[in-house]
Amino acid sequence: MATDPSDQDKLDFANAALEQLSDDQAVQQFEDNVKQVGTWANQVDASFDTVTRKFEQMVETYGKQFPGFSSYKDEWVGFDTRWVALLSKSRDVASEHVAILKRFDKVYLDMVQAIVTEQDRLDVIKELQVFIDEPHDDSIAMSNGFLTLKRDIVDFIGRLYQWITDQGTQLENEAKQLKLDIDTLQGEIEELDGKIETTTKALAACGICLCLIGVVVAGSVLAAYKTQRNDKADQLLEKQKALKDVNDKQQALANLKSDYDGMQPDISLICEKLVLFAEIWSSVRSQSIEFQNILKGGLGAVTNMGFKAQVRLAQATCQPLENGLEKYATELENRKTT
Repeated sequence: MATDPSDQDKLDFANAALEQLSDDQAVQQFEDNVKQVGTWANQVDASFDTVTRKFEQMVETYGKQFPGFSSYKDEWVGFDTRWVALLSKSRDVASEHVAILKRFDKVYLDMVQAIVTEQDRLDVIKELQVFIDEPHDDSIAMSNGFLTLKRDIVDFIGRLYQWITDQGTQLENEAKQLKLDIDTLQGEIEELDGKIETTTKALAACGICLCLIGVVVAGSVLAAYKTQRNDKADQLLEKQKALKDVNDKQQALANLKSDYDGMQPDISLICEKLVLFAEIWSSVRSQSIEFQNILKGGLGAVTNMGFKAQVRLAQATCQPLENGLEKYATELENRKTT
């Protein structure tokens, strides 16, 4: 069973993190990691556009073969529209978080650092509460928007895959039946060819011995065989054409599934990474609550080495995080649109 970290554990963690943040190269990497999410966003933004164009192309190419597929294309276009709106919102929220972090660092953490008297402690508790209670509806809406979009896309993928599977099963059953029908017709045609050949030979060899009625009967039988044979041949051509159509549809389904499978890693990646920016406010707010709760423990908490190290760590983290968010917002501002 997990236990809460001790004051010493918190102190050791904070000191280790502070040591890492004192390395300029590590700080630069931290900022670049945040900026990189903006780069991923640009990449997947282009991928969204590619998938949308592919859907449109597939509907044009395979729409007559699969009438139901166009509804999935329309649904995807809706995802693309939501994606663009959320991406734009994430840029605005990133800029908002830069301002929040600056205040958290330069105002509230400085106030914590400056506590000397009991009244200072009580005042800071009140100020932290005001900060904690500030509304950040845009951040929450963005977070929920990306989470909902991700869930809807996952659901869409499942439904589309099921549709592809169902279509594939239906086509496979059709192909099996058509092959059986073709084999049966080919057998019947071979049998009729044999009867026609036998009847023709018999009619030619014995025709002079047959009475008029016999000739008419034999000729009628031969004509009937030929008519049946022609009908079977027509049916065979229809079945062969139908089998070719089924094979074409099966190939089309395979191409569709392959193309969509190739997009899935990009879609999952961007949905997961952009949620990071919805979580930044949550982490700042949670840290504020933790500091407030520690301060409620009394003036002695302010001198606790672990607490002081946590405050220093929070301040050391704010600046590179602000820089990373600014870079992220700039990446989105400069992103190419189609």
